[in-house]
Amino acid sequence: MYKRLVFRLLGVLLLGGCRQLLGIEEATLICSHDDPGCSSCIRDTDCGPATECYAWSCVDSTCVHVNAAARTPCSLGVCSEGERSECVACVLDADCGDGGHCSDNECYRCDDGIQSGPEFGVDCGGACGMCLGLPCSEANDCTSGFCVDGVCCNGPCEGVCTTCNNAEGDCSSLPKYAQDYAPTCGGANVCDGFGSCLLRPGEICFSDVECASYRCENSRCVKLSGESCNSPLDCVDNGCMNGICMQ
Repeated sequence: MYKRLVFRLLGVLLLGGCRQLLGIEEATLICSHDDPGCSSCIRDTDCGPATECYAWSCVDSTCVHVNAAARTPCSLGVCSEGERSECVACVLDADCGDGGHCSDNECYRCDDGIQSGPEFGVDCGGACGMCLGLPCSEANDCTSGFCVDGVCCNGPCEGVCTTCNNAEGDCSSLPKYAQDYAPTCGGANVCDGFGSCLLRPGEICFSDVECASYRCENSRCVKLSGESCNSPLDCVDNGCMNGICMQ
């Protein structure tokens, strides 16, 4: 009987990195620092070392980590939110200084000349505003401050026969013979491919410079050799073959 009592009080058995205190009614596991899979304890120090952003507490023989308050200062920046707090660069934009932004606990800026964080390009995307050529609904959507033809543009692009509706977001001239309704270049007029609005082929003219084709023939604007046509009247010398003006 005496030996059995001593065994109950003092016996220690090493099992899988943990010490097991054996009793008649129950057994209590005590974790070693080398066995993160073991979560039982007698004292706080059985649970392992603390970090900058959380400490261990032994509660009812079970290891429980206790987080520091979110945004508590630490060596890399601040302590994070979440189930187990870690030392990260940021939690909020305010942690990144004036002009900085926080995404996935990392800081980025919109004026540092590099692509970082959630940016789609250099200093654009995410909180920085949309990059050139990406869809927009208003000027404030764009890093450039210009939303033209539904995309972010490199300038106001307000001239006739110009557009920014391209992948680069560059203000450029509409193609030759295209129409532009903002500002108006329609009806008898079309674009000349260089940012001017002139008479379409087939319209009455008195000089070459009135025509988008820059050719006035027999008092009508006509297309040049190699351009598409619908009838001989569209072309110089009335030569339309297989839908192409022939010389």
